[in-house]
Amino acid sequence: MPPARVALRDVSLASYWRSSCSWRVRVALAYHQVPFTYVAVNLLENEQQDVSGMAQVPRLDWSDASGTRHTLTQSLAIIELIDEAGMSALPTAGRPSLLPTSPVTRARAREIAEIINSGTQPLQNLNHIKAIKGVSEGVDGRAIGGAAIVKGLASAERLAAANHDARFCVGSHTSIADLCVVPQLNNARRFDVDLTPYPRLRAVEEHSLTLPFFRAAHPEVQPDAKKSV
Repeated sequence: MPPARVALRDVSLASYWRSSCSWRVRVALAYHQVPFTYVAVNLLENEQQDVSGMAQVPRLDWSDASGTRHTLTQSLAIIELIDEAGMSALPTAGRPSLLPTSPVTRARAREIAEIINSGTQPLQNLNHIKAIKGVSEGVDGRAIGGAAIVKGLASAERLAAANHDARFCVGSHTSIADLCVVPQLNNARRFDVDLTPYPRLRAVEEHSLTLPFFRAAHPEVQPDAKKSV
């Protein structure tokens, strides 16, 4: 039995321009050509406190086919929903799923995505580092965050290097892994991490940033972008 169709109507995205988690979701929306309203949330002003139970962006809001309103948080869950909606839409945009059809390739894409989503990005959050109980005021948050980024990128690099197509982390088209890796490389530059040891990830980034859906989702072109922040 085919999966039930997913309807995304009157979509809005609570987002911060430089949030890498929000960036991933914006790519998925652009990839599947889902129109949405951008709701800017200024993290520097602590506006995220009422966005979700975790006080985080992104948050997706939409109506289903019956008009019932729904809310979803956590970027990977949102991306999978958008992908299922995109793949069940008639007519489709003709793009392959962000979750590869091969079980092993799909699992590898999720593995790389989780290395970034769970094992890297949260550990570079300076506010989180400062809030850790028992950490002294003199802690070097950038050093801690940078070390987490190096570890995560090294792991993702090894996995991506095994892929036959250097343009993508897995398989031969854009996947959820690429959606996580590209924003994380941008984060790494903000932490002054040397990206020389990660040639395959940089190749993925270089190709991805030529694609219209990545360009449309880039932080610098979002309505709340601040070039000096």
